[in-house]
Amino acid sequence: MKKSSNEKININRITPNADYGLTDKQVEKYKKNGWSNEAVKPPVRTAKEIVAENIFTYFNLIFLILTLLLCLVNSFRNLTFLPIIIANIFIGIIQELRAKKVVNKLTMLNVPQAMVVRNGEVKQVNAEDLVLDDIVIFKTGNQILADSEIVSGEVLVNESLLTGESDEIPKKPGDKLMSGSFIIAGKCRARLTAVGRDSYISKLTLEAKKMKNVERSEMIQDLDILVKFVGVALVPIGIVLFIQGIFINHESLHDNITSMVAAVLGMIPEGLYLLTSVALAVSSMRLAKKKVLLHDMKSIETLARVDVLCVDKTGTITENKMKVEKIKAIDIENRDAFEELLAKFVYAMDESNNTMKAIRNYCKQTSKVIASEIIPFTSKNKYSGAVFENDAYILGAPEFVLREDFPLYQDDINEDTKKRIQSTSIWKSFRWFYG
Repeated sequence: MKKSSNEKININRITPNADYGLTDKQVEKYKKNGWSNEAVKPPVRTAKEIVAENIFTYFNLIFLILTLLLCLVNSFRNLTFLPIIIANIFIGIIQELRAKKVVNKLTMLNVPQAMVVRNGEVKQVNAEDLVLDDIVIFKTGNQILADSEIVSGEVLVNESLLTGESDEIPKKPGDKLMSGSFIIAGKCRARLTAVGRDSYISKLTLEAKKMKNVERSEMIQDLDILVKFVGVALVPIGIVLFIQGIFINHESLHDNITSMVAAVLGMIPEGLYLLTSVALAVSSMRLAKKKVLLHDMKSIETLARVDVLCVDKTGTITENKMKVEKIKAIDIENRDAFEELLAKFVYAMDESNNTMKAIRNYCKQTSKVIASEIIPFTSKNKYSGAVFENDAYILGAPEFVLREDFPLYQDDINEDTKKRIQSTSIWKSFRWFYG
């Protein structure tokens, strides 16, 4: 039986060899004692909580009491307000359950994996199957899945998700790697020092989960204030109307309750709540057609108040995939020889970033060429390089590769770049947005 984080017991830590890693027996021992890299559950409400929050409200309690009073005197014809209340409840429940279902699907699809060394072999496992002291191989493009310490190799790390700064931080053997950061260059082997709830990124998630008081939209806040005011005033008003009907007007119990409920219902803005729910539901449906996921319906009003949208990176609004459509060779007579050279270069590189993957898929070469030296790509240098037995090659941004010869080819490069940008869907979207 798995132990929770509160049931973990102290065990003798292991310092495995970087080339051999842990054994299967040691891994099972760690898992048995609760030292696995189980993901922290996201702060998502359960279906029961969503249903309960939409049903058990002060607003619905008032209508429940009025419904019971009318049923008590067999005045069922006056229950015509119930469909409005029921529709309002179901709209809220269905929309929030739908959003929860989509979030759960996204969580299941986004299961990170890692290359781990165990029993002297390199294998790929899910992040949740990692344990404390595992030897994990990190390379360009990988996210650090748990806090770790480098035992061999050197890398450049981007910790912007943790610190907000996009600086390239060099890491050497003995340095710490924080979970949630990314490897932007290099390759290393690291020993996991904190996993699961004990990792830095998990602690941040748990801290965020404690935040209960979320700011609500102004429209919903105003409706809540109105309902609270009316709800408090309804009780004494209802009692006064009941006493007046019995002792002053000498009405029957049936007529008294019916007239009292009719008077009280006129003070409750149930139609306003329904119209608000319908408007939010229709808005969420329209946004869904645009493939926009809502955390809750109340966020629609916040979105409606936005007049300026600022994005930090193009990666925020573009898909994280690349594809080589064609290769344009300039001042090269033998195109086939050039493509063979390009294939030789990309298959010699030990990087797995999107650019290299796209070029490899285009070249469709399976044999890997060994380079005597590799220069990893960095956002500072804007290029990567490989040295072979008789030659060396560089691949990168034209300004940094061609250097002083760049002006000779600048017009051709800019023209091709402009055509490519204008053909993309995102360019068309901006043209449509700005008219």
